[in-house]
Amino acid sequence: MAEKLNKKASIRTTGKLDKKVVSKTASKLDKKAASKTTQKKAVITTNNLDKAQIKKIFDVFDYNGNGILSLAEIDKAVIELYPHLAKDKPAIMRAYKAADTSKDGFIDFKEFGRLIDLLHYYNELFKIFKKLDIDNDRRIDFGEFKKGHKLIGINVVPNKELKTKFNEIDTNLGGYILFDEFCIYAAKMKLISDIPQDTQDTQNSQEEIPQDVQNKQEVQETQTKL
Repeated sequence: MAEKLNKKASIRTTGKLDKKVVSKTASKLDKKAASKTTQKKAVITTNNLDKAQIKKIFDVFDYNGNGILSLAEIDKAVIELYPHLAKDKPAIMRAYKAADTSKDGFIDFKEFGRLIDLLHYYNELFKIFKKLDIDNDRRIDFGEFKKGHKLIGINVVPNKELKTKFNEIDTNLGGYILFDEFCIYAAKMKLISDIPQDTQDTQNSQEEIPQDVQNKQEVQETQTKL
């Protein structure tokens, strides 16, 4: 009798373990399949994807399976799925911040479609930014701006006018145009025509300049005129 009970217990335990192993294996295979599908199609924007397809990509990003994406998970997934985007870290960071509309530091499924579109958008902007950033220090000084200003649709010639334009983009008046400042200008001027609407809304909210910075700008403009 005791032997039969032991056998039954052993069978049940083995069965449960087998199910767990199968479940874990299936989960891994699903993620691998989704990853392969994503890589083959090189999906960047969500225009032609339905909710189920977006969910598959989300599951690949969600390494720990908790339903939300950290910056580390996004960074890792971009390296694996979109290696051509991985080296442009400022673009990834900008997309992550802009997509996180809840401001909780994570990207949930509702925000994920926006993240994918913004990764593409900011990557395209960063390509333009890098052409201006001659010394590759991830900021544009006035000398670099003078050499490449026509790349962003600025055709003024006089040095004073060019300096005024530079100061308009350099909103914190730090003497350099940072990528965040460049993105605000790019959205305003529509350097890329297919700007996502969500991005436009984000840029508009970020264009509000603190009063102390506005005062500095007014002083600089007055000095330039003098």
